This record gives sequence, C-alpha cells and structure tokens, in this order.
Amino acid sequence: MRRDLTRTFIAVDFDNPEIASKVQDIQRGLMESGVVMKPVEPQNLHVTLWFFGELDRSRLDLVLENARKVSFKAFKVEVSGVGYFPGGNRINVIWLGIRDPSNGLRNILDQLLEKLTKLGFRYDDRGFTPHLTIGRVKAVRDRRLALRKLGELKEIYLGEQLIDSFKVKKSTLTSKGPIYTDLLVVRAENP
Repeated sequence: MRRDLTRTFIAVDFDNPEIASKVQDIQRGLMESGVVMKPVEPQNLHVTLWFFGELDRSRLDLVLENARKVSFKAFKVEVSGVGYFPGGNRINVIWLGIRDPSNGLRNILDQLLEKLTKLGFRYDDRGFTPHLTIGRVKAVRDRRLALRKLGELKEIYLGEQLIDSFKVKKSTLTSKGPIYTDLLVVRAENP
C-alpha cells in the first residue's frame, strides 16, 4: 500500500456496554462450539455505511467535506439475531442483525450517496443491509455443531443502541487485525 493512500470507510460505532458484553458471550460460545475465528474487539464494533477502499488525499478531502454536510437527528436501532455470510453450509463472516425502524441509517447513507456519487464515488451495487460483524471465520471444526449453535442464536435480542453520530474512519491493516482511527465525527442535530 502506498503511504499517500488512506483506506477509508464511513461507519456508525456501537458502544453500548450491554451489547458489547453480550457480543463477547456469543463470540466465546461460537469458538467453544468449534468456530475458529478472529473476533471483532468490543471497541471496534460498528456498522459500515460505505467502504471506499484506498483514497488519495484529494478524494479523502471530498469525502470529509461532504460528510460534514449530512444532517440527521439522533435515533435508536435494535441489535438482534445472529447470522452469517455467505450462507448455507459456508460460514465466512458472523454478524448481528440491525433493526432500524426509523430508517435513520438509510437516511444518512442516502445523503452521502446523493452528495458523493455526483463526484464519481461508487457504491457497492449489492445494496445496504445494516449488520454488525462480530467475527471473521478461519475454519469450522464441527460444521453441524456450529450451524446448530448459529440456529439457536438466530432470534437472540442484544439491546438498543443510540445513534447520535457517524464517523469517517481510517483503517490500518496489521497482522493482529485492523486499527481504526476516526478522521471525522459528524454529530446529530440537537433535538
């Protein structure tokens, strides 16, 4: 990676300690059932709204400038249900579902899309399904046991998260996992 490029994404952090604690319990339980994975650390729990990849300084400045223009009110989302990608018998990524009754996440993303696609930024065409990644799977020792455990967690409720900001983040890849640095925090309007 060239030094003048910044691996960039926009995300909403999840810092509710009750949710973080339950996530750690789920991660531990899955690893005990034979899922070999890199668990996401509590301080790194987030929902990605837009992953840009590596941006040069001028493109990064455009993202920062336009992200500042997004306006939204604070809202709550619910975290519930464990799932995995890609599905079937293949378990590559384990995630938690996000229920967003007010469509607050979609509102933030729509404003970003409206501003940044005009400037040539591309968004992944698969669409936006909010989820909270909790583990990247390296191997599964007992697929049947792992799938049963995942099935048991399909409807679990973890709690509510207040969303009162979103962040433009830098991701630095290391051998121990990514290190995230906040480049910009955009806060919700006062109620």
